[in-house]
Amino acid sequence: MIKLNLNISHKKHFYIISVFSLLILSASVALALITIYQTNQSIASLDHSYNINLKIERILSYTKDAETGQRGYIITRNTDFLEPYLHAKENIDKELSELYIAFENDIEQRKNLDSLKFDIRYQLNLLSFVKSSFEKSNNKLTDSIGVFVYRGRVAMNQIREKANQIKGVELRRLQINKEETYRKSRFSIGVIILTCSLSLLILLCVLILLNSAFHKKIEVEKNLISSQQLLEHQVHRLNLSNKELEQFAYVASHDLQEPLRKIMAFSERIGSKLVNEKNDEVINYLERLNRSAARMRTLIQDLLMYSRSTRVLDANEKIDFNELFKIIMEDMDASIVNEKAKITLAKLPTNKGNKTQLRQLFQNLLSNSLKFHKQGNIPRIEIWAEWNTVSKISEKNWAKDFNLNYPNYLCVFIKDNGIGFEPHYLQQIFVIFQRLHARVEYEGTGIGLAICKKIVENHEGFITAESVPDDHTTFIVGLPQKN
Repeated sequence: MIKLNLNISHKKHFYIISVFSLLILSASVALALITIYQTNQSIASLDHSYNINLKIERILSYTKDAETGQRGYIITRNTDFLEPYLHAKENIDKELSELYIAFENDIEQRKNLDSLKFDIRYQLNLLSFVKSSFEKSNNKLTDSIGVFVYRGRVAMNQIREKANQIKGVELRRLQINKEETYRKSRFSIGVIILTCSLSLLILLCVLILLNSAFHKKIEVEKNLISSQQLLEHQVHRLNLSNKELEQFAYVASHDLQEPLRKIMAFSERIGSKLVNEKNDEVINYLERLNRSAARMRTLIQDLLMYSRSTRVLDANEKIDFNELFKIIMEDMDASIVNEKAKITLAKLPTNKGNKTQLRQLFQNLLSNSLKFHKQGNIPRIEIWAEWNTVSKISEKNWAKDFNLNYPNYLCVFIKDNGIGFEPHYLQQIFVIFQRLHARVEYEGTGIGLAICKKIVENHEGFITAESVPDDHTTFIVGLPQKN
C-alpha cells in the first residue's frame, strides 16, 4: 500500500485564521450593535428633551394666554377674553402631570418643576383675585387692582425664569449626551476602520493560503497519478505472479506428485520382495521413506489447497448453513465415528458467501477440533451462530487484525473440549507452517488455519479464537451481512 504524507500545516493556519476572523467579525457585530443602541439612546434622549421643552412652552403659553385674556377682559369688559383664563388651570395641570411622569427618577428636575408649579399656582391665584376684585368694584380698575396686576407681571417673569431653568438643564444634558455620542462614534469609526484593515489582511492571508493549498493539491494530484500508475503496474505484475503461482500449483499437483507416487510404488515393491528377509534395518528405512513420501504428498496437496484459497471467488451465493454443516459432517463421518465425537449443531441462519470455500473453512475447523482432543476424552463439539453489530465485535476485540466494512456480521462459533492453547499464541496459529506441537504428537502441515484465514479475508470477514489451556477452544468466524 502506498501512503502519501501530506503537510497539514496550511490547514492548521487556515483554521486559526478562520477562528480569528470569526472573533473579529463577532467583535465588529457587537460594536455595531452597541453603536446602534447608543444612537437609539441619543435619539431617545433628544426626543425626551424635545418633549420636555414642548410641554414647558405650552405651560408658558397657557399661563401667558390666561394673563393676556384677563387683561383684555379688564380693558374691554368683554367676557370672551376670559376663555383662555377659564381653561388655563386644567391645561396646565395636565402638562404638569405629564412632566412629573417624565421626571419620575430625576430629582433635580422634579425640584425645579415643584418650584415652577408653585409660581404658576401663585400666578393663577393672583389672576383669580384680580378678576374677583374687578367684578366687586363694578368693573372699575382701582389702584389696588393695578398693584396686583403688576405683581402678576413680576410672577410671570419668575415663571419664565423657572421654565428656562428646566429647559437649560435639559439643554445641558443634551449637549453632554451629544459630546459623549460624538466621542463614542469616533471610537467606533476607528475600531471599524481597524477591523476592516484586519479583515483585508486576513483575506489576503486566506488567499495566500488558498493559493498555496491549490498548488499543493496539484502536486498531490500529480503524486496520486504517479502512484496510481505505479499501483497499476504492480497490480499487473501481481496478476502475472498469480498466474505463475497457479501454474506452480498445477505442476505441484501433477508433476511433483508423479515422482512421489513412483517412489512410494517402488518402495512398496522393494518391501514386498524383502518380506521373507530378516533385514530389520532395511525395512525400517523403507517405512521411514514411505512416511516421508506420504508427508510430502500431504504437504503438496495442502499447498495446492492454500493457493486455491487465495483466489477471490464470487462470495454472493445464498448459503443455508444448516445444509452446509450437514454436508461437511457427512464428508467427515468416518473421522467422527472413529473418534466417537459428539457434535451439537444449533439451528443456523442463512447468509451470503462462496459455498466451496466456506465448506473448506468449516471442515478445517472441525478437523482441528477432532485432532486436538485430549487423550481418553470423547470430543464434544458445539456449533451455533448469532448476529452481531460491528460495535459489539469491536467491543469484544474479535477483529483487531481485520478491517470491518459492514454494519452487521454473522458470527459462527465452534467450541470443543480439546487441549486448548495459551492466548499469546493466537496470532501464531493462523500463520502458514506454524505449529504449536511436534509432528510426533499431532499430525499436520501447519497450513489448515492459514487457509481458514485466507478464506475469511476473501469474504471480508474475520476469524479469531478464545481458548483456555487443557479445557476448551472456541473458534469465531465472522461473515458480513451483504444486502
